[in-house]
Amino acid sequence: MADLTELKNIVRKGIVQSVDAEGMKARVKFGDKGGIISGNLYILTTPRPVVPSSEEKEGNRVGMAQEHDHAAYLAPWIPQDGDMVLCLMIPDGDGEGYILGGIK
Repeated sequence: MADLTELKNIVRKGIVQSVDAEGMKARVKFGDKGGIISGNLYILTTPRPVVPSSEEKEGNRVGMAQEHDHAAYLAPWIPQDGDMVLCLMIPDGDGEGYILGGIK
């Protein structure tokens, strides 16, 4: 069972120090922990569905031709060096964890 110190360290905020975009991992510096830099933490992603606007859903394409296309793509959110992020750490002492998202 985890002791109280481990439980206090489960959720942390820190500053991204380096990013492995291809591997979807990043290293984070925790200022409140003496500036310690984590190992590679997994960057969580969420699906980003393309949803038509309310006018398109109702069939009211105001000011738009019936045929309307856009070149677009969806990309996962990847933090950049210097971004503040919220992390969830596994309380097993191995330093494994996840980057949940950015903090503005």
